[in-house]
Amino acid sequence: MKKQNIFSIIHITIYLIYASCIVYFVTVRNFRSIIVSILSLIGIIILIILNKKYKHLFGNLLVNTLIIFIAISILGGTCFDFYRFNHFDDVLHITSGFIGCMVARILFYFSQNETDIPRKRIFFVIYMFMFSMGIASIWELIEFGLDRYLGFDCQAGGLTDTMFDILDCLIGSVIATIYYYFKIRKAENIKR
Repeated sequence: MKKQNIFSIIHITIYLIYASCIVYFVTVRNFRSIIVSILSLIGIIILIILNKKYKHLFGNLLVNTLIIFIAISILGGTCFDFYRFNHFDDVLHITSGFIGCMVARILFYFSQNETDIPRKRIFFVIYMFMFSMGIASIWELIEFGLDRYLGFDCQAGGLTDTMFDILDCLIGSVIATIYYYFKIRKAENIKR
């Protein structure tokens, strides 16, 4: 089966899951989850359209990883309150470390000449790590703002929650950075 077919199946499955959840939320009159689900679905659709319009600028793997991540965190975490389960939040933040490194990799390759990458391997992995940790910091600031000014409860554990979230992202970022370091190194050895 072609990769494009797999990605189409993922998109259709996510749309069906969202449609089912929205119908469920309407039947139980959970208006907050209806709004959050619709906004999340709109964001996913925009991401898919932008990726197609700009000739897969973000790459299908990253877009589909983001789509699944958003669906799990928004539908599972926010709408169905999976955050009450131990370590659900930890898994999401570790995964966000991987995703941050994937985004950094795409931005780095987009801005560089392919032949320069091997010479810049150390800079590349440092950049990926710092980019991913920067995203984690911005996310925690957004959560703080939502809690403080809009009455949300994103940082239920306060400072402790924030520190563990950043630590989880650190773990994901370190693992992803090591993976990409060796992936680049292997590519260098093949070219020689």
